[in-house]
This record gives sequence, structure tokens and C-alpha cells, in this order.
Amino acid sequence: MSNIMESGLDMRETIKWYEKSGIMLPPLFAGSNLPYSVDGRELIELSKRELGALFNLFPENARKRSSLRKVVGKPTTWFDKQSAEGKLTPTTDESEALSPTAIIPSYIDYMPWKESRIPTADIWLYKLPDSIPKGVRRIIQGQGFVHEIGHSVVPPAIYLENHNLRLPDGKLISGLEAITEFSRLSEQHHPISHYASSYRLPDNKFKGENPNTAISEEFCETIAAHFLGFAFCKDDSRGKNPFADRPEVKDFIVNFLNAELVN
Repeated sequence: MSNIMESGLDMRETIKWYEKSGIMLPPLFAGSNLPYSVDGRELIELSKRELGALFNLFPENARKRSSLRKVVGKPTTWFDKQSAEGKLTPTTDESEALSPTAIIPSYIDYMPWKESRIPTADIWLYKLPDSIPKGVRRIIQGQGFVHEIGHSVVPPAIYLENHNLRLPDGKLISGLEAITEFSRLSEQHHPISHYASSYRLPDNKFKGENPNTAISEEFCETIAAHFLGFAFCKDDSRGKNPFADRPEVKDFIVNFLNAELVN
């Protein structure tokens, strides 16, 4: 059981830290409603206006590059027991879960992209168990939503040809060059978060012969840490100051998000 609890897929320690650390989401009162439809609203902790406030944390150029189509509320879902072997599969049956706290808070569905061949994706936000305090549920879902918005911005840079970006200093780079640079900078440090540790090897390299998925997960965790100002990482000196040891990674994230698409 201890190996399961150490897994980045299990949220037990994350939930405890969110409850005791005093962290909060940024103020979510200003701004307008999320400019996308929300299905299954009753399953989502955050209002459409609060989702809109989180979306608007992203600079205009990043919002323009987002492939988001809509947000969908989903029933409570866990990583199942096979996930411990590296095959990440979901279940809505708690008895089949890796553990009661191996909760999936959010997911991005790229099926619309596959079907239309146009970069389009839906963000799924899962109902969280009532056993988790409401304030913590809001933090989990807010962090998950920002993470998934990141997934609506990062994959086009990886997979689309001629996805060229003009950085704020005027430099032009390709999407793949951006991903490669993020990978290089990040591998000089421990994973940004407990969840991101699931995608690193013992030598601190990103997992996989083609590690784009692993890099993308840490990229989106890093984006969430940048906007929210926290990342559960089992390091008290860095949890509330995620970039204390890696200011160059934060600088890169800021430049990437503010880059203009120049296809």
C-alpha cells in the first residue's frame, strides 16, 4: 500500500496538504463567464464565472492558441488498479480503484481533434467525493482546470507543423523547439509536483521512448504552478514557492504563454 500512496497518481497526501497548508485559489470574482459551454454543470464545484476567471489568468496570446471547445462535468472517477503497472485507465467503481484517493480530478478529451482534424478539445471536470472538504474540492478542481487549459495550448506546439511562436523579445521559435527547451530546463530539477513525478524515470529523465506525453504533463503542472502559486511536491520550502529553485523555468513559461502564433 505504501508504494501506491507514494505514487503521483494518488491524491491522499495532496489532499492533506491542501487542507493544512492554508493555500487558496486566487480571487475568482472579477471577469466574465467562461466563453465556452459547460455541460453537466451540477457535477462541477466552480461556477461558470469562476471558470472564466481561471481561463483569463492566461494571457491573450495563450487564450487565442487554446484548442478548448467546451467543459463537461463527469461523475467521480478513479485510476484503476492496473494503473499501478503504468497503464493509466479510469474506473467509476471505487472497489476497482488503485486507492480511495487515487482520484482523477480532470482530463482533456482530444477525440474532437481526431474526428475533425482541427485542433479541438473538451475539458472534463470530475465530481469529487463529498468526503473531501468543500474548500479542498474547489482547490483540486481549480488546479485541474488550469492544468487542462495548459493541455489545450501545449499539444498544438508539439504536434502541429508550422506552429511558430514569436516570443515577447521578438525571437521566433518552432513549437518543437519550445517543448525541447522546456524539457532541457525541467530535467535539471526535481519534478515540479508530486503528480509530475509519475512521468519521470529514476535518473530524472522524462519517461518513454517518445516522451512527449510525459513532458506535456509536467509542462501543464508547471503552468498551473505559475498561475496559482503553489504545487504539492513534498518539499515544504517549495510548495508555496514552486519556482524558488528554478526561476529560469518560470521565465520560460511566461515567455511561452505570451508568445504570438505566427503561422
